[in-house]
Amino acid sequence: MAVRGVKPNSKERPQAAIMVAFVGLLALHTIEILAFAAVYRALQGWGVGGFDGSYDPCWSGLIYFSGVNFATLGYTQIEATGPIRMVNMMQSLGGFMVLTWSATFL
Repeated sequence: MAVRGVKPNSKERPQAAIMVAFVGLLALHTIEILAFAAVYRALQGWGVGGFDGSYDPCWSGLIYFSGVNFATLGYTQIEATGPIRMVNMMQSLGGFMVLTWSATFL
């Protein structure tokens, strides 16, 4: 709704409307990826699960995992273990739904 509210009228300025919508959606998706990375960090700290494979245990590793999981339905070299897998699955499903909706919105 925020993106729709700030984008210009598509009939008057179609190129500007598409660019504003694209950048706005990109910003929203980036925030979602960062939020899930923070959730993964918190869950790891609480001992709710972990990661195996080519996992780099730093903030950029969590952002990478979250971004790939969000955009590609979880195909990555990093494997989630324990109950954190459910969050992983829900992020994949949510990413698929939101990216599909975003393409339709554009």
